[in-house]
Amino acid sequence: MRFNLPSFCLILIIAISFTITSCNNSDDSPANNGDILDRLNALAGVSAIELITVDHFNRLFEITVEQPVDHNQPNGAVFTQKIYLGHIDENLPVAFETEGYARSSHKTRELSGLLNINQLTVEHRYFGESVPFPKDWQYLTIWQAAQDHHRIVELFKTIYKANWVSSGASKGGNAAIFHRRFFPDDVDATVAYVTPLLFEEEDQRFLEFYQTAGNEMCREKMKAYQRNMLMKIDSFPPLFETYINDVNEFYSTDIKFSLPFESIVYFAIMEDYAFEFWSSETENCGDIPNENASVQELFNHFVAVFDIFLFFSDYGVEFWTPWLYQAKTEIGTYAYDADHLQDLTMNIAPPVTFNIPTEFDPSVMADIDNWLQTESSRLILIYGQEDPWTVAAIDHPGFDDVIKTTNSITKHSTRIADLESSSRTLILEHLNMWLGL
Repeated sequence: MRFNLPSFCLILIIAISFTITSCNNSDDSPANNGDILDRLNALAGVSAIELITVDHFNRLFEITVEQPVDHNQPNGAVFTQKIYLGHIDENLPVAFETEGYARSSHKTRELSGLLNINQLTVEHRYFGESVPFPKDWQYLTIWQAAQDHHRIVELFKTIYKANWVSSGASKGGNAAIFHRRFFPDDVDATVAYVTPLLFEEEDQRFLEFYQTAGNEMCREKMKAYQRNMLMKIDSFPPLFETYINDVNEFYSTDIKFSLPFESIVYFAIMEDYAFEFWSSETENCGDIPNENASVQELFNHFVAVFDIFLFFSDYGVEFWTPWLYQAKTEIGTYAYDADHLQDLTMNIAPPVTFNIPTEFDPSVMADIDNWLQTESSRLILIYGQEDPWTVAAIDHPGFDDVIKTTNSITKHSTRIADLESSSRTLILEHLNMWLGL
């Protein structure tokens, strides 16, 4: 049944709506007038404090914003998400930096420096200080994180009304792309640095990479080193204990003296060595100890390649557990190749127990890939050819407003500044055009 309101009721409703809207958007409201710190604190669920200014920003703020744990239940449980704002001028565009992990302090990113614009950096949910309590892992999804980012953009656009560009590196680049997939109009462009797109819990494309990276002599030297480490695995605990004492700020006393050193060596060598070696910005084939190397030389190379002790510290386990959950449910990780070490297989328990129930859903990244190939726009993809993650680089969809460039000599730290002059010029021209600079 359809009801027709009397005309005077309709007029009254319009009048009330106009009054409420006018009050909420009054030029006299704190969100639209006064010092920027006051305006930030006037935003719903936002708390901001000012920090010492750094780099080219005029003001710097540490901010928390209240977020629903489950965006399908906006009136349910909440947590606070950490943000850093580098402010120059509210009339300038904003570089919206989506972190893939924790962010414990402000860091000026490339785009805000290149373009001289504001920067808003968001810590990822379930990392660092942006953690619900209790941790209900089912809400650590790319959709929930995209909802976080959407809400933040909506809030801060009431102050920063110029154009926005989202940006992130590696897993932070994933977060920026996932946000665009669900909210394509939130920002005017996206720059994703060294961002992989993985389709399996252990993406098998990396197996071919291990067989072709570098040259055959180097690959054989790596395999010999792995065998040497495993055959001498009993020799390393004393060296570990000395090393741990030098980095003890990352470890509680209980953890430091109970680490399963043999297990750390075993799983690092079997599963991660090849990927970590090719990822390293400093190691090269000439650094790999030969078969006559001492135990100390073998160990020194191990700690040069792996940030393994930080990983297994109190801090490291807390830091990486949410990433591992995401890898095992939606975003995946690299496969590893240990076929050449099968004769050295040992019955050793993993060094860290992961007890969170998980099931990988391949449809999540398939959906992201479909969006990228059919609907993406105003997107810049930057890779380094020597970076193992480039094995899983996003395919170019063939659209004129999507730019993909790969630098031939750099790895996972590749940025616009590393590119050839023609590529830098092309990217900056498009960013200036998209952002109205």
